[in-house]
Amino acid sequence: MPIHLEISRLNRLLVIVARGQITPDEVRDLVRQMVENDVRHFSKIIDVSGSSIEMDREQVDAMAVMLRVEKGAAARGPIAFVIHPEREGFADLFADATKADRPVKLFRSLHDARRWLREINR
Repeated sequence: MPIHLEISRLNRLLVIVARGQITPDEVRDLVRQMVENDVRHFSKIIDVSGSSIEMDREQVDAMAVMLRVEKGAAARGPIAFVIHPEREGFADLFADATKADRPVKLFRSLHDARRWLREINR
């Protein structure tokens, strides 16, 4: 699978790494896994720097709306996206669509993403 999900219950952290071409179905499957594991309230580092996700603004906006109305939606944790600095895509669209719902920020390095999450979770 091109999306790897690691759950650290001790640290209340999800680390998600996407590589290669990612389809909307794979993104939906990832969301399903988070809901089933009851970890949507955890902080998330999502590394999409080595991937291309085939979702346009309408699809991302529809997913954001769906996530808002699901049971437990109010308890969603912050997201730190690690992006490729020369490409815009899913992370930019998702951050824009959900910035009013929770803290979300884009980073060029994993180190900076981790530091930001530590700072806001103090």
